[in-house]
Amino acid sequence: MKYLITGGAGFIGSNLANTLIARGDKVVIYDNFIRRGGKSNIAWLKKTHRDKFSIINGSLQQLDQKKMIRAIKNVDVVVHLAAQVAVTTSV
Repeated sequence: MKYLITGGAGFIGSNLANTLIARGDKVVIYDNFIRRGGKSNIAWLKKTHRDKFSIINGSLQQLDQKKMIRAIKNVDVVVHLAAQVAVTTSV
């Protein structure tokens, strides 16, 4: 199967990618790398799995339709993990 993981450079996304790649699935990671730690998570995946996955540097907040169309092409499953880095509330 082929998976698209939005927010795939984050902690949960990169660990999901690791599991999917290890079992033989194809993975496309879509992330804007705004969160600290994302690049080191990708470095870990590259060290572990070399070129068995692809990365698209893109933002969902400022959606680039061409990038997203390329990202979802021939994908079986989309796992949406992209989220706001910090959440604040006011009372």
